[in-house]
Amino acid sequence: ALDIHQIIELTKKANMDTIELKAGDFVPLTTEGRAALRKEIEDAGLSITINGTGLRPERDVSSSDEESHKAGIKHLCHMLDLSKEMGAKLFSGIPYGLWNTRPGADDDAIEMKKERRANAIRGLKEVAKHAEEVKVVLCLEIVNRFEQYIANTAEEGIAICEEINNPYCKLLLDTFHMNIEEDSLVDAIRKAGNRLGHVHVGEANRRPPNKQGRIQWDILGKALKEIGYDQYVIMEPFE
Repeated sequence: ALDIHQIIELTKKANMDTIELKAGDFVPLTTEGRAALRKEIEDAGLSITINGTGLRPERDVSSSDEESHKAGIKHLCHMLDLSKEMGAKLFSGIPYGLWNTRPGADDDAIEMKKERRANAIRGLKEVAKHAEEVKVVLCLEIVNRFEQYIANTAEEGIAICEEINNPYCKLLLDTFHMNIEEDSLVDAIRKAGNRLGHVHVGEANRRPPNKQGRIQWDILGKALKEIGYDQYVIMEPFE
């Protein structure tokens, strides 16, 4: 596996202007280590975005256990602080619940979704206030039904953003997940409008965008221009 220093070099060589870090790249470092990594990235002419919220059962804003719920809020606020320290203007992931989780066979899925969604919104209102204080936008990544169940479509994400009602809380739409869940990728982008804060792109098989793939990149690009989107577009290839 490549280390972060090799990835920085490759990102620079590929003529990209932004690198997206995962939490493991900078959270375990000392303050001095983070400053050195930030300098290395900025010296390479790259800006930074962060993806990966790191919620766990013991720190989960969607939990009805108050201790876990509050620990989730505290953790997300800490991650926003670290994102600011790294010079990132944006922190994204699944802050509304645990990644790679689904209701069990004996669970009432509808009730569970309703309860956890309400808990998440209550917690994220506090987190969004902190995001506004540190001037780092919190972006909720909308993922497919096999990875999460609280929000799987742009429409569900928009509704959550509307309830949180803070300009520092926006959506991250990812073409891989959209390809599974949305009737129309273009309509999802149009619906999101100014709630769209971040974009991940990749083919349906998670490879880099290409002419042989199923996604019509020219039409998607026009939709982003149509809504006035002028933020980051991050390629997230899995080879």
